[in-house]
Amino acid sequence: MKTKREYSERKLRKSLDENKEKAKAFLADDEKMEKLFRDFEKKLKLIPKIGKRASDVAVLLSMLRAYIKKQYTDVSIATIIAAVAGLIYVVNPMDVVPEYVLGVGILDDAAVLGIILQAMHMDLNKYKKWQKANGKR
Repeated sequence: MKTKREYSERKLRKSLDENKEKAKAFLADDEKMEKLFRDFEKKLKLIPKIGKRASDVAVLLSMLRAYIKKQYTDVSIATIIAAVAGLIYVVNPMDVVPEYVLGVGILDDAAVLGIILQAMHMDLNKYKKWQKANGKR
């Protein structure tokens, strides 16, 4: 029998997968991506428990921007699409747990960020090394 947490994580992952097609469309449109970045950065201010992961989120956004500008391309398109799908999820006020559900609506966004950052850990470290080697940091 699945626990409530396993069920919730499965729903979050399913929702992320559903956003992958949207992510491809966003990646093809620089204006949409910049708006997504702005909306995501606003939303980040509302998410509790980001704490020690805040620097990872900043690296993620930097990597995505560098990828879009074709400055950094040593990452798979699947990884980029998954990351953008996560940003879309976080920005969407009507995700698995809508934001109007007080005290809980933002927690699923924090969980999605955690899933994305954990999955991209090696890519983010590789990007940080690239930044340092290329004087981008």
